[in-house]
Amino acid sequence: MKKIIFALLACAALAGCNKDEGAAFVGVWKNSDKLSETLTVTKIDGGYRALSQIDKDTKGYMKVETVLVAESKQLLVKDGGKRALELASDGTVTSFLRNKEDTFTKVN
Repeated sequence: MKKIIFALLACAALAGCNKDEGAAFVGVWKNSDKLSETLTVTKIDGGYRALSQIDKDTKGYMKVETVLVAESKQLLVKDGGKRALELASDGTVTSFLRNKEDTFTKVN
């Protein structure tokens, strides 16, 4: 009986560890390219919402919005497992949301 209770407690503890896997991504990020871009990541039910907006695009034609899930503490992926945002050891985020990858720095 003690083994079963211990096993259940261990499973519950492990399941609780995954809840904050993508927490480091939440916030506002900016790139340093000629064409400046803002990436906003928010926590939603079942994952994360990423909104990427070119700063000079006032009409929103170049806006990219997608729902992502945490694969690990360093990686958010799109549905199907395609990588979308990757957190580097230096605290920057590499975005794969557009045709070319871009690096962002957190501003808040």
